[in-house]
Amino acid sequence: MRYSGNQGAEREGAITPAVWYLLNLLALPIIGFVVVLWIALTTDESQPLRKAHSRAGAIMSVTGAVLISSGVTLCWLIFGFTGMFWTYAIVWAIVLHTSFVLWGMIALAQAIGGRRPYFPRSLM
Repeated sequence: MRYSGNQGAEREGAITPAVWYLLNLLALPIIGFVVVLWIALTTDESQPLRKAHSRAGAIMSVTGAVLISSGVTLCWLIFGFTGMFWTYAIVWAIVLHTSFVLWGMIALAQAIGGRRPYFPRSLM
């Protein structure tokens, strides 16, 4: 691969949305989502790697919220407020949250390596 002076700046631009995605999941839930969404909406086409990672972070944030809330709602409709509801709802939320955190760690590794995120490739 040929050396490019702009490669480091492009990589740094891709790391920022991946870090904010993880902050959204782990430390700053609402603030992190707003920042990821703002980065996705304001990134121009001149930075394709940053645009891909910011769009992936925004898409996965919304997807995670929809999947967790719909699964918990479905459990509530099936079981009501019983012990089974709490068991299924907590396990569902923990498994999905952990899966999205792992996706974010892989996306961060891809951003550090200067690559596009693996998933959701069809939406990029």
